[in-house]
Amino acid sequence: MPRRRPGEVRTALPRRHRTHARTTVIDGLSRGALGEIDRLERARTHWGPGEVATAVRLWKDYVRTPERLLWQDHERGSTHGDCCGGDPREARALLDTVMRALPARSARELRAVVARSDRVWGSEVG
Repeated sequence: MPRRRPGEVRTALPRRHRTHARTTVIDGLSRGALGEIDRLERARTHWGPGEVATAVRLWKDYVRTPERLLWQDHERGSTHGDCCGGDPREARALLDTVMRALPARSARELRAVVARSDRVWGSEVG
């Protein structure tokens, strides 16, 4: 009986579907760092997929608000937690936790992304 070609064998196999699509997209991070964050989000049951990217976006958006709004929020004790999808200071705390949990190279990349927003925060409040 003649042997079947490998391509014929592969086409006869059922297609595999990915059970977990990558949802983490953060500008400035390598594919490897995004993969590490994705694995970390799946490993930690109290974090959902894409939660780190949401925290980066929330912190970035918050620090770019005008200084007067930041001061008013501080006086009232409000950080937009009720209306805009989360507390930016909690998001920043989550980012600190993630940076400590990631491998050194990925943590360094995420630190660089977060540091850009931190510099904006420091220039507006200081």
